[in-house]
Amino acid sequence: MKIQNNSTNTTFTQLYIKSNEAQKLLKKADKAVKVSNAKFINTNIPNGHRKPLWSVLSQEIEKRQANNPNNIIIDISNKAKQMLAIITTDNKGFLVSKTEVCPLPQYGSKNDMFPTNDLYRRYCYSFDQTVYGRSDFFDAIDNAEYEVDLLNMKQLAEAPEVQTSIRAHEKHPTQPRDPKVIKNPRRHEKARLKFKEHIQRPFEQLKSLIDFSKLDQVQKPQPKHKEKLPRKLKKMNSNEAKAQ
Repeated sequence: MKIQNNSTNTTFTQLYIKSNEAQKLLKKADKAVKVSNAKFINTNIPNGHRKPLWSVLSQEIEKRQANNPNNIIIDISNKAKQMLAIITTDNKGFLVSKTEVCPLPQYGSKNDMFPTNDLYRRYCYSFDQTVYGRSDFFDAIDNAEYEVDLLNMKQLAEAPEVQTSIRAHEKHPTQPRDPKVIKNPRRHEKARLKFKEHIQRPFEQLKSLIDFSKLDQVQKPQPKHKEKLPRKLKKMNSNEAKAQ
């Protein structure tokens, strides 16, 4: 087995169309099926539908493979010959199988589409004027889906059993926390000091710019002390000045 390294993403979505060319070719095949009046038998057509349309089948596959970790990848194989490659990989990205098929339907008589060795049936089918159709692409998709289902069953069988504990743990009701109670005083004190350092950090550069030794030598301005006379003496002096 070899690992599929064509894409860096190994986790697809169970059904993954890898390129835009493959998407366009599938849409072209759907258009060819819609305009045809052929009768499709022995084809993996979803219930409630008469024609093998990829737009319908892809939705059914996504529902069926929703819980399957393995992947079905559709990529362009030969653009000139309109060939697609149907690749199946496991959940780790290892290649399981690869099939090349043309998604366009084939038309013809019943002998051409479903050959048989019975001469009587071959003779009876020669009078049938109905145009029959066949889709090898749908058969290849059916085989790919069977492979990933088989691989999933094998993985589930080899997976170890999950042991669950049967012990019952008592549930204690949670008490509302009191904001005044500090559960971890050391942590609280460490956070407080760290916050204090954070607040004082902008002033550290200011301290380095100021020279405190020069500030001590500068004399601070002293308040002026004036001798104040009592109000009566003040009046008497003013009256004497006026009389003179």
